[in-house]
Amino acid sequence: MAKPNTVQRVEGIIKPFADELGLDIWDVTFKKEGSQWYLRIFIDKEGGVSIDDCVDLTHAVSKPLDDADPIPQNYMLEISSPGVERELTRDEHFEKYIG
Repeated sequence: MAKPNTVQRVEGIIKPFADELGLDIWDVTFKKEGSQWYLRIFIDKEGGVSIDDCVDLTHAVSKPLDDADPIPQNYMLEISSPGVERELTRDEHFEKYIG
């Protein structure tokens, strides 16, 4: 069995918290931009995502991510909506918008 990559490990940690808050994990990215690493978590829900949803999930996952330490280097955590111009990157994204 293959070792999960960083994004898969992060998704495994944050999904229960997102589920509890009624949020769907749209996508997770971990990228270096300049000298800084960014862990970006994009969330969605029926009726749209509010700033409070982003804040609530940030508060819920910050300590569990720190405790699990799935990322060895320093990074910036960003949680947001994928927005209107969201990228469809997973099979379930395409299935949701067929038709």
